[in-house]
Amino acid sequence: MNTFFRPLPLAAWLASFGSIALLICHVAGISTMHALLLPVALPCSLVILAVWWFSSSKGDRFLTERLRLGFVGGLWGTVGYDAVRVPLHLMGLNPFPPIRAYGMWVSGLDHATPWTDLAGFTYHISNGITFGWIYALLMTGRHWGWGVLWGLGLEAMAVITPFGELFGLRAFSQTVIIAFVAHLFYGYPLGRVCQDRKTRGWGVSLPASGTAILALAAWFVLAWQPVAAYPELGDRMIRIGPAAIYPGVRDVHLPAGAALSLSNETDRELKARLRSTKEGHHGTGVEIVLPPKAVTAHSLPAAGLYQLAVPGEPWRSVWVFAWDR
Repeated sequence: MNTFFRPLPLAAWLASFGSIALLICHVAGISTMHALLLPVALPCSLVILAVWWFSSSKGDRFLTERLRLGFVGGLWGTVGYDAVRVPLHLMGLNPFPPIRAYGMWVSGLDHATPWTDLAGFTYHISNGITFGWIYALLMTGRHWGWGVLWGLGLEAMAVITPFGELFGLRAFSQTVIIAFVAHLFYGYPLGRVCQDRKTRGWGVSLPASGTAILALAAWFVLAWQPVAAYPELGDRMIRIGPAAIYPGVRDVHLPAGAALSLSNETDRELKARLRSTKEGHHGTGVEIVLPPKAVTAHSLPAAGLYQLAVPGEPWRSVWVFAWDR
C-alpha cells in the first residue's frame, strides 16, 4: 500500500522534526542544543537513514522517491535561500548571525571559530533538508506553489515564536522582508523538484547538490573569519535612540575585554540588555542602565557573539563579535 499512513513514512516524517526541535528547545529555554545533540538529533538521524536503507532495499518506490526528492529539493532550496542573502552580506548588512549562533550553541562554546561556523552552517543545512523531507513526504506531486507557501509558513512561524524576538525579526521591517523573500527562494526549488518528481535535467543530481553545498560552506566559513590586523572601530561607539540602534545594520567586531561605548541619545533612561548567544534564551543577559544623554562604557568579559538590544523598544538589535586577543 503506497500511502503516507504507514509506519515507515510516519517514522521518517516524525524524525525529520528532530533537527528543528533542538533550536526550538534552545530558544524556549527548555534545554541547550549541545545537550540535545546526542539524545535527540542522533537518534532521529539514524531513524531516517534506517528507513531510507530499508525502503530502498525492499523496493518501496513511494518512500524512497520522496526521501530523495526532499533531500535534493531541501538542499537546493537552502542554496537559493542563502544565495539571496550573500549580496546583502557583501554589502555590509547583517543576514547571517543566526548561523554563527547555531554553531556556538551546537558546540557548547562561548566563542566563534571556523569550526563552530562550519558546525552552524551544517546545522543550517540539516534544517533545510529536514524541512524538505517534511514537505516531500506529504506533498510530492503537488503544484510548486505549495512549496512556496511552505517556505513562507516557515518564516511566519519564525517571526511569531521566541526565535523572532531573539533575532529581532519583529522589530525591523527590512529584516522581515528580507527573510520572507529568502524563503520564497527556498520554497520554489523545493516545490519544483517535488512537483516534477525528478532530480535530473535541472542539474540537481545528488553529486551536483553536494558540490554546491560544499562550495557554499567554504565561502561561508572563509568570508566570516577576522583576518590578521582586523580593522577595529574608531571609537567602538554604539548609538542608541531616539529611533533606532546604530550601527544597526552591521556587526561590531572588537577584541575580547575591550569596552563598548553606549551612547543614549534619548532624553530618558534606557535599560539595554547585552546577551551572549551561548545563553540562548531571549530573556537572559546583563542589564545595562543608560542615563539620558550620556555615554556608558561596558566591557565584554570574554570572546563570543553578543546581542545588544533595548527590550520594549521597536529597534533592531546590534550584534557584537568579540574575538580572542
